Amino acid sequence: MALEGTLKDFSLADIFQLIGLQRKTGVLTLRSPEDVVTISFLEGRVVGADSLNKRLEDRLGQVLLKTGAVSQTELEGALRTQMETLERLGHILLRHSIISKDELRKALEKQILQIIFRVFRWQNGDYHFSQETSVDYDAELVAPMSSESILMEGARMLDEWPIIEKRIPHRGIVFIQTQAARKVEVAPDDEMLEEADLDLVAETAPPTGADRLRISATEADILALVDGASSVDDIVRRSPHGDFETCKALYALLSRALIRQATRDEIARAAQSQNLSAIAAPPEAPRLPWLLIALVPLLVLSFVVARRNPLNPVFGPSSALAPRFVTTISWARMHGVWQIVQGRATLVGAFPETLAELVHERYIPQELLADPWQRPYRYVTREQSVRLSGNAFDGTPDPDLVLSVRLGHPPEPSEPGRGVSLLAP
Repeated sequence: MALEGTLKDFSLADIFQLIGLQRKTGVLTLRSPEDVVTISFLEGRVVGADSLNKRLEDRLGQVLLKTGAVSQTELEGALRTQMETLERLGHILLRHSIISKDELRKALEKQILQIIFRVFRWQNGDYHFSQETSVDYDAELVAPMSSESILMEGARMLDEWPIIEKRIPHRGIVFIQTQAARKVEVAPDDEMLEEADLDLVAETAPPTGADRLRISATEADILALVDGASSVDDIVRRSPHGDFETCKALYALLSRALIRQATRDEIARAAQSQNLSAIAAPPEAPRLPWLLIALVPLLVLSFVVARRNPLNPVFGPSSALAPRFVTTISWARMHGVWQIVQGRATLVGAFPETLAELVHERYIPQELLADPWQRPYRYVTREQSVRLSGNAFDGTPDPDLVLSVRLGHPPEPSEPGRGVSLLAP
């Protein structure tokens, strides 16, 4: 089935409905000036989604962090492991028992839906559906989602976003709690169902006297983040809920007069109060690093005898001391380039073909791609390995100036435009 055109002529809702009704399998690619998004379908059901310019709140690690499944320390450790092994983040967290499979499934579903629901708001763009016999996805961790249910939720969001944007026209607004916010209590979920739609959230006066206003658990979570210094964008990033749910809760709190837009003086005072609180926080009592003291002699010895150390007594001070020192500088520069190569591979899912791509994509300046003697580093990519190497001061290959990584089995060849590689968690 050939399906392509512009979103002005054929809306995303129509596309979803067509693919769902005809139970098609393939990849839908949507392009706009701001992003490129791919959505994978298996027999009319959604099994994956990813974007080229993935926002921070759409990244799997950030989704897990916002929901409390991982801590900042655990996430940073997993990301460091990912930089070294290029393994999928979700699999690293599972292997170290940091999260459960159920937590990962929920996070992946939320990540997919966030990307899709954002595309529903696009006014312009092109689309192309590539029909396939199958698509790659992790069947163990991703449950196919009904196109009809996603379509219904997306249509509801489209109806409610304009209402929200009338009260929250941009993400830079800062809100502050009113006195009435002290008189709220969290109501059971079933009690708040009748106010699920925004058109049912009427403007209400703040509670007076002993009256207490009931709010939902989601609204309570967002109210706790309103501090007079954080912008809407800050609240969205820190919220355990999605973009739409967070903004909708802010709208509801505004309608109930529990929050209001902060003045410049209030923002300044709130920021100053936060800074003073950070300064006044008692520092952690220093601990005597007994183990480090015991290891200092070994650390010094290992540094002195390191092969790349120009002061190594095995080689001894000689006329070659300066070249060896510059070789050490070259190795440090290579190591920095190598870190950028691996980081870029993690971000886009592939190693660059040449180092010039890093300069073109503004990852690194041109001058850092050559050694201190102005000889360019050698960068070679093969099917199962990537290698970066340099020369010694005399121009001969130096076995100490070699960095490489072995890749797994080469992927099965796929047709251009499938976008399947973007769907890995």
